[in-house]
Amino acid sequence: MAAAIALTSQAQSLVINENFTGYTLGNLGTQGGWVQSGSGTDVQVKNTTPLMIFSPTYNSGGNYISVAQTNGTDPYKPFSTVAGIPTTSNASIFVSFVVRVSDAAKVNSAVYSISLLDTTTGATPLRFYIAEEQAANSTDLAFGVSVGATNNPAYTTFSFSPNTTYLIVIRYDIATGGTGNDDAYLWVDPSTTSEPSTATATNGTGATESNGTEQAYGSTIDALQISQSGSGSPIADYDAFRVAWGANSATAWTILAPAQSPLPVQLTSFNASQDNLNNIKLVWNTAEEMGIVSYVVEKSTDGRTFNAIGSVAAANQKTYSFTDVQSGSDYSYYRLKMMEVDGSFKYSYIVSLKSKLSLNISLSPNPVKEKLLIQHPKVINEGHIQIINANGQFIKDVRVPASAVISTIDMSGLANGMYHVIFRNGSDMITKTVLKQ
Repeated sequence: MAAAIALTSQAQSLVINENFTGYTLGNLGTQGGWVQSGSGTDVQVKNTTPLMIFSPTYNSGGNYISVAQTNGTDPYKPFSTVAGIPTTSNASIFVSFVVRVSDAAKVNSAVYSISLLDTTTGATPLRFYIAEEQAANSTDLAFGVSVGATNNPAYTTFSFSPNTTYLIVIRYDIATGGTGNDDAYLWVDPSTTSEPSTATATNGTGATESNGTEQAYGSTIDALQISQSGSGSPIADYDAFRVAWGANSATAWTILAPAQSPLPVQLTSFNASQDNLNNIKLVWNTAEEMGIVSYVVEKSTDGRTFNAIGSVAAANQKTYSFTDVQSGSDYSYYRLKMMEVDGSFKYSYIVSLKSKLSLNISLSPNPVKEKLLIQHPKVINEGHIQIINANGQFIKDVRVPASAVISTIDMSGLANGMYHVIFRNGSDMITKTVLKQ
C-alpha cells in the first residue's frame, strides 16, 4: 500500500446531500450535477407520492427518483466538497437514503442498484442490493451490501414489504496497511439519534459483510452512482441521499447528522372537490404546525409543470381551504408548497380530478371500521385502488377488473387514522380521504 494520507478535519465532510429539490420532473439527465453514464431509459424524477418517513426521524424532499428494470442510464453524482475520499488511509464512510420498492428480482438474479464509485477506474468498492425471496409465491424483500467487485452480497432477513418506505444506513470501513479488512454494515430503519452498533447488523434488521481481504480499487472514491441493469435491477424509488466520511465511524456519523428535525407541519388530509359551478375547492387538515408562514397553492394541467395560483397564510388552524374559480382544463393537479420561516419549504403529495361532475368516487362508510365500499366510474381495462397512510406509505394496491363500478376494500387490519384512497382508471386519478376507526 502507498503511504497513508493524513485526514484533516477540514477534509472530512458531508460529500452528498441530495433530495432532488427544484429538479424538473422527467429525465434526471444532467440536472443538479449528475453525470450521464451509458444510454437508454433515464432515471426519472417524480413527485407524485413523496417518500415520507417519520420513525425514525429522517426527512425527504418533495421530489424523488425512480429506477427501472431496464438496461438504461447509470447516472452518478461527484462528491461536492472534496475531489475524492482517499482509500490509502483508514477511514469510515456512512451512506443513508430512503427507498420504496415496487418489485425486485429473485435473490439469485439480483444485481446492485446503488454504489460508491471511483470515476477514474470505474470501480464500485461498495454496492447496495434489493432482492425478493427465492420462493415463487413470495414477495418478501431483503436488502444487501457487498464490498469490492463481488455480486455475492450479505442480505438481511427476507422480512420487508413492497411499497413501503424504509430508511437504509450503510457503514463502509476502509482498512489499509495490513490493519484489517474492508467491511460494510447495513441497517434498516435504525434510530437516527446515535450511531448504530455493528453488533446489531446481524440480528435480522441488517446485514454485515466482511470480504476477508483488504480492497484495492483505485486510490479514491469520488461519486455516488445509481444503476439500471435489466431484469436483475429493482423497480424502486429513492430519495434523501447523504454520504459522509471521517477518520473513524464516530466522526463520520456526526457529519452525516441523519436525525434532522421533523417536518414543521403534518398533513392529515388534502382533498379536491368540484361544485356545480365547476369551481374546484381544496381543503387540507394539519397537525403539529410549527414554523410555517404560508401554504402556496400550485396547479398543473399535466401533473409535471406546476405554477402558483394563490397563497393561504398559516394561522395554526386545523383546517384550511382554497377555491380555484378557473379550472382551465379537463384535468387539474394541485399540490401545496409549505413555506417555512427561514425560506425553506416542503411539498405535499399531489391531488387531482377531472373537470366533470361524473368523475368522482364515493366512500362509505366514512369513518370506516371494517369494509370500505367505493363507488367509482366504470373501469375501462384494468383499474387500481391504492391505500396510502398519512406518512405517505403504500398500504394496499388492489386491482379492479374492467367494467367494475363498485369495489370493496378490507380496512379491518389497518391501524386507526387517516388514509388516502386513490382510484386509478386509465389516465384518470381521483383521491379522497377516509378515517379508519
